Amino acid sequence: MTKTRIAIFAATGLLAATGWSAPLNSYVDASVDLHLSFRSLAETRSDWAAHPLAELVADPALQKFFAPLLEDADASEEEGFTAVMENEFGLTWEELFELLPGQITLSFFNMPDLILQRDERPELVIMAEYAGDAEQLAELMQVQFERNALAQKEINPAVEHVMVEESFMGETLHLDETFDGEQTYIEDGYALVDGIFILATPETRLRSAVEAIKADPESPLVDTITYQRAREEGGRGDLSVYLNLASFLPPLNEALMEQAMAGGAAMFGLSGKSLDAALSLESMQALFFDVDLVEAGLSAHSGLLYREKAGLLSLMAYKDGPLPQAGYVPADIYSSSVSTIDFGSMLRRLEALLAGASPTLSPMLDMQLQNLRSQTGVDLRSSILENLGNSMVSVAVLPDDQRGVAALVQPEQVIVVGVRDTEALSGAIEALIDLVPGARDLIEVQRFAGQTIHTIRGRPDPNMPDVQAGDLSYVVTRSQFIFSTGTPSLLKEVLTRMETGATGFWQQASTELLFEPIARNRAVSRSYLDLEKVVKPLFQMIVQTSQFAMGDKSFKASDIPAGLRVPFVGVSEMNEATDGFFLRSLLINREAVK
Repeated sequence: MTKTRIAIFAATGLLAATGWSAPLNSYVDASVDLHLSFRSLAETRSDWAAHPLAELVADPALQKFFAPLLEDADASEEEGFTAVMENEFGLTWEELFELLPGQITLSFFNMPDLILQRDERPELVIMAEYAGDAEQLAELMQVQFERNALAQKEINPAVEHVMVEESFMGETLHLDETFDGEQTYIEDGYALVDGIFILATPETRLRSAVEAIKADPESPLVDTITYQRAREEGGRGDLSVYLNLASFLPPLNEALMEQAMAGGAAMFGLSGKSLDAALSLESMQALFFDVDLVEAGLSAHSGLLYREKAGLLSLMAYKDGPLPQAGYVPADIYSSSVSTIDFGSMLRRLEALLAGASPTLSPMLDMQLQNLRSQTGVDLRSSILENLGNSMVSVAVLPDDQRGVAALVQPEQVIVVGVRDTEALSGAIEALIDLVPGARDLIEVQRFAGQTIHTIRGRPDPNMPDVQAGDLSYVVTRSQFIFSTGTPSLLKEVLTRMETGATGFWQQASTELLFEPIARNRAVSRSYLDLEKVVKPLFQMIVQTSQFAMGDKSFKASDIPAGLRVPFVGVSEMNEATDGFFLRSLLINREAVK
């Protein structure tokens, strides 16, 4: 019964949004596990009506292509939400937005117990600004109450529902008293307090919400340091999500440790205490994610907040300093990223983490490295593990000669990693190749643009006959290790640009304009994705895969929108602080920033 009732208000909130700065969030207790907030129904709906993404979604060619999916949805839906709202509740969309004009929040309190199957029923509170009167709300909730009761009775004829009223702190609580054939309990309830509609389950959550509005919560979420930091680094919050890891992780972490020990981890010298200390999962405090409608697209802010950068978090190692210039990245690309990730530091910290988790793992690793040194004469720790530098650049293009799944699954990609001592790295790679019988015979070597390209020809995958076998190539320059997948054409273009000292994508003024709204000093990474380049192969992939899943009703290649314009790109930038990682992203119409 609860699911159906909640769906009306949850679905309404997901169609439009409300927000972080709004007072409804001040009534949420700090013990919440997951908190969702939507900012303003009326404003978001108005913004969407004239938004370029809305215009794209409404394109007739796009509608025609997705017609099979829309027709199936219409056919399988016996009673649409709009029809139910109009026929059963007597409301139009406009009237519904007038009743719920502002913020909506959804707060979940027992998610770990649900995940671990210790509880069967969720503890949740929905709050919404309500512009109608109490009599109209009572009528609407009575309709929903009767619909739910009828639906449950069809499943279990013994179920009985009675709506009872109770006075609490001067307010009226409307409680759904349910008998399931064996026991009587309060399934959920609602109240209207100071213009705020509250729907909650169980009954205790409803009382707590009413009490918070009337007398303020004892420990509000908004007073916690992590929530305040999330708001400092977050966006406007048309849609906001806050995962309270400080509440959410401890019981899951305890269960994880128990499972690891039961699974035989003790054989490696691990104990629950040492593994817990090594991973330091409970140092993570919160995850947050905000999405806002902006004039030319979507803006997003997200972050991971922690008490200390320990355990797994310590592996996310970045170096202070400017991002790689990467002039060798061509202008006409599908995607690219640059970062100051420090692989050498990351690998050293991984070794320290393993040593802290188990007194036997570190000696085992040392033994293996010593065996390899005895066989090859190469110290792999110094030549590889501690030799990789503090920069990484990736660049990818979609091959013109492949379509659909093939193009998306196997782009031509080049990854460039900084190296401190490339001579030592080259020697280590050669030694490792010689350890594998016949490996050297599989490698083709060629000189190009002053560098030596080593290529292993790909073998076709019988399970994906349409995907051309991709090659794997690598190059070691004076300061970099370059790894390539797909045909070597992109690799050769990158090497040519390195040789000539050309400037490229990351030096263009248009690129800087794209990042300008989210740019901050001391960023540790930036990434770019051109959505327009992926549209055609994405449509082709949908056609190919739908033939297996939908049969005669599958999408048709002839309906692929030939002239559909999707001039959107995605850009993101991340910074590291002493208490977290913070990411800012934009899905933006490139034409709007010219």
